Amino acid sequence: MTAHGVATTQARHKPIRRQRNSSIELLRIIAMLMILSHHFVFHNRGALASFPMTPGREILSFIFLGAGKIGVVIFFSISTWFLISSEQSIKHNFKRIWIMERELLFWGLTLLVAFTIAKKSLLSPTMMLSSVFPVITNLWWYASAYASFLAILPFLQYALLAMGPKLHTKLALILLLVFGPLSLVPYPTIFGTYLTNVAGFMYLFILLSCYKLYLKQCNVKQLWMLLAGGLLIGISITALKDAGIALMFADNAPTKLVTYTPFYDFTTLPSLMVGIPIFLLFDRLHFYNKTINFIAKSAFAVYLISEYPPMRNLLWFTLFNLKDIYGKPFALLRIIVIMLGVYAACTLCDFARRGLFALTVDRHPGRWFEALWNTVARWSWVQSLPKLMTDSSTPEGATRADLE
Repeated sequence: MTAHGVATTQARHKPIRRQRNSSIELLRIIAMLMILSHHFVFHNRGALASFPMTPGREILSFIFLGAGKIGVVIFFSISTWFLISSEQSIKHNFKRIWIMERELLFWGLTLLVAFTIAKKSLLSPTMMLSSVFPVITNLWWYASAYASFLAILPFLQYALLAMGPKLHTKLALILLLVFGPLSLVPYPTIFGTYLTNVAGFMYLFILLSCYKLYLKQCNVKQLWMLLAGGLLIGISITALKDAGIALMFADNAPTKLVTYTPFYDFTTLPSLMVGIPIFLLFDRLHFYNKTINFIAKSAFAVYLISEYPPMRNLLWFTLFNLKDIYGKPFALLRIIVIMLGVYAACTLCDFARRGLFALTVDRHPGRWFEALWNTVARWSWVQSLPKLMTDSSTPEGATRADLE
């Protein structure tokens, strides 16, 4: 595909600036609540395997554990859907990483100070170092993986556009046919080896971009059928798992088997079949609500605060131990209230951070990055890199601007 063809494709799908769709912002909040519910069960001191097999335990396993990975699919889809049809550049994406890093660093240092004062026993030298360098130390896996994905995205997008519709669709189909069935196998396979974190994001982006750019858009009925199909696969596998537990282990089943769910990763076939249609259904709805949009801006901070390891231990080991809730009257309702309470508390904390940023770094977002980038770009050895990269690794017809 020539540079002219790539430019034509990008122009055809050039995004239109518009008001934030509150339907998508509402979905962002819901997705983060789903992720929070997963963390509540997955990281809780009261392990599911320690409870007898009851409908309550299966609800926690199937819905709460599974919802988290579906939430990741949704959250990533929201973040990248509009990147698919916009031209990417190394500079612009590193600026995105820079701006995200400010929030990561703020919460890493703020929570480090807070726990140093209030509960230093939950800190370790490794945790202190990770709080200062959150991205490179993988303090928050999603943030580190997403930053790496953004760094790769300009090259990935260019390669996919250079392939053209036919090869791109073939690639997406082959990946689905290979990794889709393997994701349903409850045993270590190459699926778990390759489709994790950054590679998983690339896999999901290849599928989403193929659908958005080249395939006929599904109607509402088809999206509901796809969603129902994903749930049906999940329910069937869970029923088989429970039958096996009842026959072979009763109440002494291994923890891994009890907590196994067909939605154990965001790249499994059921997770994709449920998460992507949910996003596309919400994308069809359009309304504007200022309050929803305002609250949704802090959704990512809910993840950062609640998944800071010492905070995670405090929340799910000490304050909200599942053993103190499980089997009690209105246990499910109490868990939902806890989720909403934690979400609200983290959101209120982030309101303070956003107010501080509005008075400081957000007055000129990315200005320090621009200054640093322009300084480094003037170094002679750096100026030789784009030409070297163009000569050796980019498709014919690529220009110097493609890598700027």
